[in-house]
Amino acid sequence: MNEVLFRTIDNLPPLPATVVKLRDYIDSVGADVDITKVAAIIQEDPLLTAELLRLANSPFYGLSREVSTIQQVVSLLGVSNVKNITIANSIKNVFRIDVSPYGIDTGEFMNTCAREANFVADWLGEEDKKLSQMLVPCAMLLRLGVILFSNSLRVLGKDEEFLQKLKKQNFTNISLVEEECCGVDSLSFLGFLFNHWRFDESLIEYISFMTNPHSAHDDAKKGAYALAVINCLFESHVGGSSTNIHKAFGLLEEAQKQGVYFSIENFKNKIPADLMANFEQASVEQTDN
Repeated sequence: MNEVLFRTIDNLPPLPATVVKLRDYIDSVGADVDITKVAAIIQEDPLLTAELLRLANSPFYGLSREVSTIQQVVSLLGVSNVKNITIANSIKNVFRIDVSPYGIDTGEFMNTCAREANFVADWLGEEDKKLSQMLVPCAMLLRLGVILFSNSLRVLGKDEEFLQKLKKQNFTNISLVEEECCGVDSLSFLGFLFNHWRFDESLIEYISFMTNPHSAHDDAKKGAYALAVINCLFESHVGGSSTNIHKAFGLLEEAQKQGVYFSIENFKNKIPADLMANFEQASVEQTDN
């Protein structure tokens, strides 16, 4: 096993005890889950309770009214969504973030992560609310592989070597450099992480097939295509470029051929204004030439 990948796996932190208890209970009872029991476990941790209420009332979930109790959160979002968002939020809060090995300013990186998570709700909130809500944990952790690889590269003293290889590629084909230096690319590694922390199988499949969504099972294709599109828009260094936006539109068209429908007009209207302006300017320049 590649040394960077080994170090990354070896240093994964454990989930908080309350989160583990919640996940284990939900996984063990299956369809016989008791919403009252789920709420009681969450309420054992006041910080977790407050954070879950904050997230439930955020634009991520687009609830029609403010919720004030955990029982309401579980009833409105469903047990699976509560499990997934609880795990995701716990993971997101424990890692030191310094992505300098990727040649990225950490502040800009954090801003981009927030934008892509917000984009999920903005793009799909009305078109497919159920999918939008399911994808929130994926969007929150979409760049976790970059964070973990960065940490391991620094600890092993290989951060500068990695950065120089990215520069030689002009910061394109980042996944190829990751595979060379870390043994796997960061998006593929995320599928392993989702399995490791025992997210729902549907989310694991969305993530695992994000780089080749046409290969996903029919019931997972839409989630995989949605994540592939989001990655195109916000990918490190090249996200938002004219090329990547063209790729995003191409993915939506490919999805339709696979029997998966997205409104292309809605997507076009939801692309952030600054990215759309760059895309339209590039299209004008290409026409002029």
